[in-house]
Amino acid sequence: MDSSQPKFLLIDGDGQVLGACLDAEGVFVEPTKSAESATVEILGCLPVQRLRDYLEGSKRYRLRNPLWLEGLRMLDAAGEPLADFWVSQIIEWRPSQLDPERVDIIAEWGYDSPQSGARHIWERWRTARPDQINQWAVYGSEGRREWLTVVGRSSFRQTGPADRPAGRTYHLDGAHVTDETSFYLAAGEAINGPGGYFGWNLDALNDCLCGGFGATTPFTLIWSDSQAARQSLTEILEEMDDAPTLFEIIQTIFAERGVEVVLR
Repeated sequence: MDSSQPKFLLIDGDGQVLGACLDAEGVFVEPTKSAESATVEILGCLPVQRLRDYLEGSKRYRLRNPLWLEGLRMLDAAGEPLADFWVSQIIEWRPSQLDPERVDIIAEWGYDSPQSGARHIWERWRTARPDQINQWAVYGSEGRREWLTVVGRSSFRQTGPADRPAGRTYHLDGAHVTDETSFYLAAGEAINGPGGYFGWNLDALNDCLCGGFGATTPFTLIWSDSQAARQSLTEILEEMDDAPTLFEIIQTIFAERGVEVVLR
């Protein structure tokens, strides 16, 4: 990735860009039980005039002209938004060693920051978004969960595809569906292609089937290698006799929304 290309945008509470930033340190944090806020160091930020006025103004000026931050927007290699992370109060700032026209900013870093162990997955997406299905399959359960997090976060930063007409047929590759997370990953790619989103839990799956996420019901879903999921999605979610397994619940949700599931 070009070192002169911004990796982040600093965003205010109205969604306006306050500065394009070359890098950031402290984005990926270690898991902690502490309620203390972490900090992020935003490096090489080229501020718009409003941010520059705020940083160069007196304390009195800043009190009279407060600057409400909203997030730090991660960009991919093409400069497209990947995900937004909560960032709050600016704590301090200084001229950047990367460029005299830029500043380094330290700000409070939020509750939704990605964990350090997930860095390689986020960096993979930043370098190149998925262009084939099942690229998540090489990861274990934790890696797949983080991949699904990236899928969800990135999907809501983009204008998704218009819903395709009803009556279409989609193909779900079930060869790697060995837990609930991998089902949502496979379903998202069946409907919306590599890296596609179509839910992250049962409620979200149901919402996606109501429209607005790439497909219009009724449609047909051909689920190949479904035996892998049948043998793996055996969790019982209700304490009652003859309670359905997770695999059966998923089929019921599809059926109630007019989806014909063909298990192969």
